Amino acid sequence: MALVLRNIYHTFNYFFSEYKDPRIEDYPLLGSPWPIVAILVLYLKFVSDWGRQLMKHRKPFDLTTVMNMYNLIQIFLNLYIGTVGLSNSYFDPDYNWRCESINQKDNPSRRKLIFVTYLYFISKIIDLLDTVFFVLRKKYNQITFLHTYHHAGMVLATYIFTKFIAGSHATLLGLINSFVHVIMYFYYFLTTFKPELKNSLWWKRYITQVQLIQFTVLMLHFGVPLVGQYCDFPKIFLFIGFTQNLFMFTLFADFYVKAYIKKK
Repeated sequence: MALVLRNIYHTFNYFFSEYKDPRIEDYPLLGSPWPIVAILVLYLKFVSDWGRQLMKHRKPFDLTTVMNMYNLIQIFLNLYIGTVGLSNSYFDPDYNWRCESINQKDNPSRRKLIFVTYLYFISKIIDLLDTVFFVLRKKYNQITFLHTYHHAGMVLATYIFTKFIAGSHATLLGLINSFVHVIMYFYYFLTTFKPELKNSLWWKRYITQVQLIQFTVLMLHFGVPLVGQYCDFPKIFLFIGFTQNLFMFTLFADFYVKAYIKKK
């Protein structure tokens, strides 16, 4: 057993040193995967156990000011990621719209794209605070499987994306997701000032519809080259991109039907 574990450990070390992108060498949290694993373990443990024990005999915290600042930061951070990323990818003549293979081009445009890709990864770690706020406000009904799976999964996915395939065909995922988050956090920011907007059904329905459109576009983005066999991009990443967005589409569609169609 010890020999098996040792081999697995050496295999991981070889993979993470041999295939890493040298352009992200100096960015924090992109070295060993263990700090990210630790963050996710602590997050899940706090959400499912430690946080609830902490709040068991306490009143919910009033986090209005903190959440206002948090939502504003998320709006501008995601807007910056989306606009700078778009201008240095799909608006860059050197970027292939149909299929951008994994490469390590090193020019000013690619450096900017790598930087905002890293910021996108950091934003997914910051997103974990959504659930922490739910716990501290004792909004346990909002901590669903969909919520925790999405947040934890995105941290892990963006770590792998940033470390190994930054600036490639998968870039569209970060771009479209950043603009969707601008809409989401703008809505959250408004509802802290006008709570009555939470009862406005079309707002929530609209946001969920945008998310369903996002997953549909990304399924096509990964699925078409997977079927067409014309893209020099690892098939395993195309397959994972397609299946994960299909899975998320299914979960969000199930939520949409239960919340807005059956409930109505």
